[in-house]
Amino acid sequence: MRVVNNISIPASNNWVAPLTFLKLIPPFIIAASMPFFAGAVFYKVKLKAPIAQLNMGAKRIMENDLDFSIEVCSKDELGQLCKSFESMRVGLLKSNRELWQQMEERKRLNAAFAHDLRNPITVLKGSAAILQKGFENGNLSIETAGDSISLITQYSARIESYIQAMTSVQKLEELAFAPERTEWFALTKELQNSLCILGANVEKEIVFSSDCEDRQIYVDRHMIHNVAENLVSNALRYSKNNISVDISCDGEKVALIVSDDGSGFSSTILKNGVAPFLRNDNVEHGQNFGMGLYICSLLCDKHGGKLTLENHPNGAKATATFHFNN
Repeated sequence: MRVVNNISIPASNNWVAPLTFLKLIPPFIIAASMPFFAGAVFYKVKLKAPIAQLNMGAKRIMENDLDFSIEVCSKDELGQLCKSFESMRVGLLKSNRELWQQMEERKRLNAAFAHDLRNPITVLKGSAAILQKGFENGNLSIETAGDSISLITQYSARIESYIQAMTSVQKLEELAFAPERTEWFALTKELQNSLCILGANVEKEIVFSSDCEDRQIYVDRHMIHNVAENLVSNALRYSKNNISVDISCDGEKVALIVSDDGSGFSSTILKNGVAPFLRNDNVEHGQNFGMGLYICSLLCDKHGGKLTLENHPNGAKATATFHFNN
C-alpha cells in the first residue's frame, strides 16, 4: 500500500504514477506552460480547420482551379477572412467565365469571318477568270464583260463593308441589319450569276428559278446573298449531282429554297437545330468550319424570317425566309 498526501492507494494502480510525478514539477513551470497548452488547444479547436481551408484555397487558385468553396466556420475575424476569401474566389470565377465567353465569341467571329469570305472571293476569282478567258479567246461580249465587271464591283464593295462590320462588333448577333429598296429582277439576276460561278468548278448542275413579276422590295441584299451562297455551298458539298435553287417573293417576304440530291441533313442537326461548329455527320468533304447553317439561321432571324431544314425522299431541303416592309 502506498501513501500519497496521506491517502492510501493500492500499489497495483499504475495510473497513479503520472500524478505522483506532478508533485516534483515546480508550480512556476506549470504556470508558464499553461499559455502554450491553451494556445495549442485554441489552435486545434478554432484555427486549424480555417487555416487549412485557406491554404487549400490558395493552392488551388495558384493552380487555376476555382471549382471549390470556402466554408465560413465562425463569425469572428477569422470567419470574416474566410468570407472575404470566398468572395474573392467567386469574383475570380466570374471573371474567368466572362473571359472564356469572350474567347469563344471571338472564336465564332473569326470562324464566321473566314467562312464568309470564301464565297465572295470565289465569285471574284470566277468573274476575273471569265474576263481573262474571253480576252484570250477573243469572244468576250459586252454583256458578259458587263456582268462580270458588275459582280467584281459589287463583291469588292461587299467584302469591304463586311470587313468593316466584323471588326466593329464583338458578337455575331451585333451584325447590323441594313435594308434598302431593291429591284427584284436585279436581285435575282445577281444571285443567279454569283451562284453559277460558285458551282463552276464542280461537276454538278445548279438549276435556278424565280418568279417573273418585277417589283421593288425593302430587304438587306447582302444578307440574302450571304444566306443563298452558304446554302448553295453546303448543297454543293453534300449533293451527288443536282442542286435546285428557287427564290420567290410575295407581299410579305422573300422565300429561298435550296434542295439537293445528297444524303440529307444528319439526325443531330434535324433534332437539335443549327449551332456554331456543328457539322453534317453524313459526309465529310474538305475543310468545313461548321458555321454556314448557323450564320444562315442568324441572318434569317435578323431579317424577321427563319431557316427551316428538312429531308425529302431524294436529299436535303433548306428554306430561308426574309420578311420585309413595303
